[in-house]
Amino acid sequence: MPSQVTLQDLADSAGVHRSTVSLALRDHPRISLAVRQNVQALAKKMGYRVNPLVAALMQSRRTGRTARHAPIAYVTNYPTRYGWRPPHHDRPDYFPGAVARAKEFGYKLEHFWLNEPGMTPERFCNILVARGIHGLLIGRLPPGRHSLPLLWERFSCVALGLTLQQPALHRVAEDYYSGAREAMVQLSQRGYRRIGFVFSDADDSPRVGERWLGAHLQQQLGFASANRLPPFIFESDADHARLFQTWFMQYKPDALLVTHALPVVAWLKQIGVKVPSDIGLATLVNDHVELGHAGINCSAEKLGALAVEMLIGLLHRGERGQPTDPHEVLLSGEWCDGQTL
Repeated sequence: MPSQVTLQDLADSAGVHRSTVSLALRDHPRISLAVRQNVQALAKKMGYRVNPLVAALMQSRRTGRTARHAPIAYVTNYPTRYGWRPPHHDRPDYFPGAVARAKEFGYKLEHFWLNEPGMTPERFCNILVARGIHGLLIGRLPPGRHSLPLLWERFSCVALGLTLQQPALHRVAEDYYSGAREAMVQLSQRGYRRIGFVFSDADDSPRVGERWLGAHLQQQLGFASANRLPPFIFESDADHARLFQTWFMQYKPDALLVTHALPVVAWLKQIGVKVPSDIGLATLVNDHVELGHAGINCSAEKLGALAVEMLIGLLHRGERGQPTDPHEVLLSGEWCDGQTL
């Protein structure tokens, strides 16, 4: 096995001092553009890999601050700094689990907000490199956003969830298909035969709904043809309560598999249908188990921890930029009994 390329190897090949190589790799403006480009090209050709723990140590020597953990970045770009996490946003919070797992491996996960005033993608990336940060965890993007324009070739990157579609990075996400399939099995085992699927709220990514719906339709193939119900799909800017009532009266389901429980329970109440005495209900987004809903709960803490593990592997192997073969690691949710069945 060939020995790992060192800074001194790069310096000898480029005919410059080691300190020049170090600054050039961090794209420091003190080094001329020509030298920076030459050193960076040599580093790529020779297979030089930054060891994040060593980089943190060198950063501490430069700044005079003790390095306890190598830094990695948790990147968000919501309109507000903390709009991506509770209580500002009712979506899974991957950050605490990611922080805890990073610490166990000797890393420190820090939050960086792309929408800082005056921030540009290039400046953002330069700031991270200058701080010795080579690994990025990409958090959930805001509704309507599915891409980020960063200088990906500088970093090892892992995306959380399915909201980021461009570029195609390695990602960690909930196994939405298996969760919906398990919920359908649970409902069938309890004797429900006409199970309607209700897409009751907009989601950050259309891919999520496609996987849920795919599982529901596949499971319905085992039902009698008279019990195969078309789904109720959420449409923006529509009178959802009225449309749901029309759909419900036409198809008369005996149970509902819903993406979000609270709006559907409210719609049912408006038409005098009680849960669970008149109809059963299971939710696919069961983040608040304290509400007593039956459905699928997937641990945001475990997802965050898995993403950190994947990112550290990329860092240690020196794999940067957009991958040729993006990997998707899926975590199955768990069925939770509740008072809605």
